[in-house]
Amino acid sequence: MENESIEEIYVQHGVTLKKASATYLSALNTEGILYFGRYQKAPLYFFEWKQTETCEVLDIECQDSGWSFVDTIESTSSIPMQLENGASCDKPSDANQPSANQAQKSNKISIQVLLRDLKGMEIVRNELRLFDQNSSIHSLYLFHHGSPHSFVDFLERKRFIRKSSRRKQFYECFPEEPDNDKLQRSFSELNIEDIRSRPRASTYMDFMSKLATVHQQILPIVRQTDIVSGFRSQLNSPQDDMESNDVDSHNGEIQEINGTEVVPMMTKKTRQLVPRPYALRGTPLSSEQWVEFRAPNGSILNPDRVKEIIFRGGIDESIRAELWKYLLGLDLWEHNSAQRDEQRAAKTQEYFQMKLQWLTITPIQEHNFTGYRERKCQIEKDVKRTDRTYEFFAGDDNPNLAKLQDILMTYVMYNFDLGYVQGMSDLLAPILSLVQNEAESFWCFVGFMQRVFNNFDIDQKGMKQQLENLRTLLAFVNEGLYNYLKENQSENMYFCFRWLLVWFKREFANKDIMQLWEVLWTGLPCPNFHLFICVAILDQEMDVFIDGQFTFTEILKHVNELSGNLNLVAILEQAESIYLQVKGTLDASKEALPELRKLIGEEVVSSNGTGSDDDDDSCGMSIVNEKSAEYQEMMQRKVDEACDLSISYAFF
Repeated sequence: MENESIEEIYVQHGVTLKKASATYLSALNTEGILYFGRYQKAPLYFFEWKQTETCEVLDIECQDSGWSFVDTIESTSSIPMQLENGASCDKPSDANQPSANQAQKSNKISIQVLLRDLKGMEIVRNELRLFDQNSSIHSLYLFHHGSPHSFVDFLERKRFIRKSSRRKQFYECFPEEPDNDKLQRSFSELNIEDIRSRPRASTYMDFMSKLATVHQQILPIVRQTDIVSGFRSQLNSPQDDMESNDVDSHNGEIQEINGTEVVPMMTKKTRQLVPRPYALRGTPLSSEQWVEFRAPNGSILNPDRVKEIIFRGGIDESIRAELWKYLLGLDLWEHNSAQRDEQRAAKTQEYFQMKLQWLTITPIQEHNFTGYRERKCQIEKDVKRTDRTYEFFAGDDNPNLAKLQDILMTYVMYNFDLGYVQGMSDLLAPILSLVQNEAESFWCFVGFMQRVFNNFDIDQKGMKQQLENLRTLLAFVNEGLYNYLKENQSENMYFCFRWLLVWFKREFANKDIMQLWEVLWTGLPCPNFHLFICVAILDQEMDVFIDGQFTFTEILKHVNELSGNLNLVAILEQAESIYLQVKGTLDASKEALPELRKLIGEEVVSSNGTGSDDDDDSCGMSIVNEKSAEYQEMMQRKVDEACDLSISYAFF
């Protein structure tokens, strides 16, 4: 692999080699640089330690800004690294054969090992131990600058390793996935620049590049109990008027289409859905109506009725900013005017306290805080790309871009476990453009994130579950389309990933997405109404898919081209109609069908008479609520004292 380009994913300086095979005896107890990188053409991931002795790298600004699983950054064969005395120390001009463990040049030793050849790694105090597949120590490194925990935390976030459930401080290495998955190739063909080329600070788009493995990760339960056959004895096809010369819809036998066996659409004899009722949209909530809902003290009367009107027709533009603060939890419906003003003032103070935290991080802190630096660099990149075609964010020196960045940086301090993930800037931009107040926009964004938090789970559990739910729902309401997708290996619903991740932000114009979001924020008619939106779009495009004999790649391309060409009103009407059909069918059915009942918000009772869902939302708030008033007052005094001292010393 001589002269092959590599991608440096992580670089850690000040690492001493403490243990290795006898081949490297002369390098023991000497200082070097520990790299984690990838050969781009192979592709193979590797660890490499390079002896530096007195060679020290100082210029590390945003050294992690290009870390990505989808985007690749080619390194030249010789990259100068700035030394303390102004000289340069070049990397070797050629890459080592990945199977080799040693490369020696200019009396500087390097050790390299492939990720796939390691069983795992362990942290012991300030040491990092790499273990080979025989559970023997491959090499041991002592960290002088920073902590091995930062290095390991990064690898875990990127899902190169996972923490062992049996051995404390031990992390197992993930096997590398083949670079031949269908969806990645499709994205290359579609040239989805805004999704593929943007470096990511977390692993959610890694899910996109590894979706070929979802058949093992998501589908086993579904494939064991085939959705179609599961409904065969209970329900009838919703597309009663859809018949084909190739498929006999009047018997239950397997038919052939172009020589391929397929499951036919079920007939009324074996499957019965209630007819889809018409669902007409209403008019937006007007300012006159909004005034009528206000009590004399400023509280809101009958908020459920307000939500019903919003669900039916959205909100008039003149009062949209005010209503969003209620829908997203900044303002409470029951608060009077005085309580509302007090709440906003307290939230504003809390916002600027969190903003002060990252504004006052020193350069040394940032240097030693890999996770923070990673998020900061990613936010800076994404802000420059977000909604620049809209007037509110247009122009290079637009102050609204600075507000967008500040809010996202503050959210990192508010929720560092999640931090920042690509896609969040898409969710914040319409809120900021409407509300405009920085602190209030932040808290509205927090409310939005609480609804879509699971979209950004580090293990993709939330997205996997949504894709499975969508597949189940489509098989129930449109078995003909589901069967066609299944014939073409497309029932995995990968092409809906972007819809779910950012709630259709890329599919509709800004005005339409505002109306769609406020409809979804009402929580009506069920918490998963966004899945019915997906089914409505697919339902409308069914004839295009089937008549055009679309394969997976063609389906994905067509779905991508729908962006900006969707009729929101028609889709909302269709989605509600589908919901009413599903609910009516379940109400009339004697079957349990717990998955579908949960989708429409019905509580499913388990065999012990209790709800099947675990409600652990309160657990996450225990840390916040357990502090006494005295403790909080004491901490506030310390904050005030620290601020006063920092201001005083600033004048010396």
